Amino acid sequence: MLKLSVLIMTALLLQGPSLESTNPKDRQAAVEQMARPGNTEAIPALTSALKKESKSEIRAQILSGLVRIGGSFIPPLLAGSLATDLDKDVRLQAVESIQRFYIPAGDTGTLQTLFNRAKNVVASPQRPAPATGVVLDKVATDALATAMQRDSIEEVRAASARVLGNLMAKAYVPVMITTLEDPQNQDYKAVRKEIVMSLGAIRDTTAGPAVQKTLRDRDAGIMTESIITIGLMGYAPARPQLEEIFRTDTRREMKEQALESLAMLRDPGGKPLFESLIPSTNDYYREKAAEGLARMDYDAAPLVETLKTEKKANVRNAMTFALVSSNHDDYVNELTNALNSRQSAQAEMYLFELGKYRGKINLLNGYLRSSDPKVRAGMARILGRIGDPSSRAPLDELTKDPNTDVMREAVNALRLYNTR
Repeated sequence: MLKLSVLIMTALLLQGPSLESTNPKDRQAAVEQMARPGNTEAIPALTSALKKESKSEIRAQILSGLVRIGGSFIPPLLAGSLATDLDKDVRLQAVESIQRFYIPAGDTGTLQTLFNRAKNVVASPQRPAPATGVVLDKVATDALATAMQRDSIEEVRAASARVLGNLMAKAYVPVMITTLEDPQNQDYKAVRKEIVMSLGAIRDTTAGPAVQKTLRDRDAGIMTESIITIGLMGYAPARPQLEEIFRTDTRREMKEQALESLAMLRDPGGKPLFESLIPSTNDYYREKAAEGLARMDYDAAPLVETLKTEKKANVRNAMTFALVSSNHDDYVNELTNALNSRQSAQAEMYLFELGKYRGKINLLNGYLRSSDPKVRAGMARILGRIGDPSSRAPLDELTKDPNTDVMREAVNALRLYNTR
């Protein structure tokens, strides 16, 4: 009899944790054990458990586990939880899990949910993006659009709007515009702000008129994001209103954001304002004015004399950007040398634009042979993002570079080529 009891206990132990256990920790352990990449055989059991699980944190864990398993069956399951779960945090987990399905994050080894970590990746200030060629499941994106419009909790609505932008869901721009303009949503500031930011990420100019209406929104946060979004989408018809904000708004932040947005528009109509600001005593104004001139058909030759007396590094970089943009290529050295300076991020942005939009790829390729490893590494990173075929061979040579940082950037750059 004793021997039989031992055998029964051994069998129970060998079974491991179960989704049917009355102990929540056992159910959590069972989800963790079953949620292995590619273990599609576990999907039916996890789906069944999701429907009857009483604890919200375990339902959230199941959603996270389904994403780890992967497969075409997962997005509709996530959409179902977003549409029907009564717990706000589980619905937020569904929103985040939809994003993670299409934009995978690093796997820490333990299933991550809103319940066992401090930060929601959906709320991160960094906007991730799906890989090229990713096809979104309409059931999942429809669920996000519905939640953005109708969920009872503003946080869920705002998160859904943000993820539509992160997923670059251009097909949902019309419904985002409708939600933004709906008078009933005036008090849903977080939702409207996320919609404006997502429209800026998607950069569809058909949303320009709707965003332009919010340039004087009574909420300062929405107004700020609207100013930025107009610049990101390059909606030139809003230029006069941006110039008015720059000239008349008494808030420094609004003036600076308006000028930055103007500098992104590539609208020749902004030339008089930019030229008037080149002699300004305000460093930021000079920098953005030079940037704005660089992005239009403008001969920056007059800046040669100005550059001789300019002492601020950020302004010098912007003026050099303008000169190289107008084919004064001899000035590119100063800009590439800035890759090994405190202004390296600014220099990277300008050099990327010169290669991507101003036909300077061959000029940049030459700096992959720079004697400065920081310049080689920075240029490898830039050219990897641009992805021009002419850069592949010289980047391949850098994979044998004696400097570890240079070699790593070259390998990462070539990896980007392979994902296109």
